[in-house]
Amino acid sequence: MIPTEKTKSRFEELMYYFGLPAACILFALLATMSVPAGLTYSGKMALAVFTCALILWVSESLPTYLTALLVLVLLPITGGWDETNVLGVFGYSVIWLMVSAFIITAGMEKSGIAKRLALWMVSKFGSTARKILFSLMLVNYGLAFVVPSTTARAAILFPIVLLIAETYQVKEGNRNMGKLLAIQSLQANNISTSSIVTATAPQIMAIGFIKDLTGQSVSWTQWFFAAAPVALLSLVASYFIGLKLFKPEWNVPSGGSAGGQNGLAKLKEEFQSLGRMKPIEAKALAIFLITVFLWVSDQWHLSLFGMKISLELVAVISAALFFMPYIGILSWKETKIPWDLMIFSCGAYAGGMALDSTGVASWALNSVFKQLGVEGMSFPVLFAVVIFIASFSHMLFTSKTVRTVILIPTIVALAKSAGVNPIALALPAAFTISDSITLPPHCKPNLIFYSTGFFSVLDQLWYGILVLLVKWGLLCLSSFTLYRFLGMTP
Repeated sequence: MIPTEKTKSRFEELMYYFGLPAACILFALLATMSVPAGLTYSGKMALAVFTCALILWVSESLPTYLTALLVLVLLPITGGWDETNVLGVFGYSVIWLMVSAFIITAGMEKSGIAKRLALWMVSKFGSTARKILFSLMLVNYGLAFVVPSTTARAAILFPIVLLIAETYQVKEGNRNMGKLLAIQSLQANNISTSSIVTATAPQIMAIGFIKDLTGQSVSWTQWFFAAAPVALLSLVASYFIGLKLFKPEWNVPSGGSAGGQNGLAKLKEEFQSLGRMKPIEAKALAIFLITVFLWVSDQWHLSLFGMKISLELVAVISAALFFMPYIGILSWKETKIPWDLMIFSCGAYAGGMALDSTGVASWALNSVFKQLGVEGMSFPVLFAVVIFIASFSHMLFTSKTVRTVILIPTIVALAKSAGVNPIALALPAAFTISDSITLPPHCKPNLIFYSTGFFSVLDQLWYGILVLLVKWGLLCLSSFTLYRFLGMTP
């Protein structure tokens, strides 16, 4: 069994016990205070509901889905947002994109095509430590296209990493090769995700926020061309930083219970045991290639098909194909859609949209940033500050969805108040949503690889901070080079 649960620290236990009373008290204080100047009654109540929910989400005093349901109930009851808009969140295109992404994930997992790809690359390019580490990064990056779930990708690679570790005689906690295998795997998992908008649900939610708050759509290709260069360079930096921090004790397999080179032979044997591509794999691959083609060719849809097919509709088409008789490979029971996450996303999305619709976000930011003199900041300084905060916000809010709900609407409002195109700040900030690489509890892939015992918390923290600083620098550099060329930044 691959562990994804964490043991609560003393501080987290205190948050758990005191989160609910703290949320109730703060809700009562905000709801009963007089309406501040520049804010409406609806805005005040939306702020009270969202603040209460945020405390409950961070403290985990209540299940996240229950808190989300309470948000959907309290917003219309308190007058924070009208019922039609609150319940209408379930019909937003971003929600359907998330549902479809989970269906696609289930299809790719069931088919086994992702595992075949991983085994082929590792067995093909894994003759030395440096090659095996580099090939694992490439596999991680490739899987981000095929499997739109960070946890699923980690689960695919976890047993492969363990076998490689055995091949190189890695002992828990005291071998640099083990540290590199585990930490680089989780870093590559998260950083690769930022290249592909559909690689994780919170990124899908981010472009949904951007579209609904600014009216500007972000296509699959727009995201990819802006995010992929930074992600790839960050992976290269991660590779070399890791080798500098934790130089492998030896560069070739050295025996052990796996039998040295025989350990690599095991990987090759496992790949060969898969045999020829099975019909179920061919079907999944065909559906996936159709999906990627439609996403990549979005700018030419009008000339090709006479109509524009949105990112969301392409995902729904792909999901439908996975269920089609003779074509598909899934039954409904095999989809395993995490409805608790879907409810959480709807509640969080409703809360974030309510803050914007009632003017709370712009009111709060205008109050705060007026004191900081945002209007007087040059764009490069503003960009650097915003992206730095976004990059390291995961250290406060471990949930990617919660970070998305907090960051994107806030940054959009900030950009508007500063007279900057919201895309210039919000989209690069969205590229940092998956950068949860500094501590084990920050995401499930971290927990999965931490369970190997190959590295300490301090190992991951130090390594992660260095890589994030490099990525932050690359994003800042891109703001006046690549992003200016793409028309994102002034």
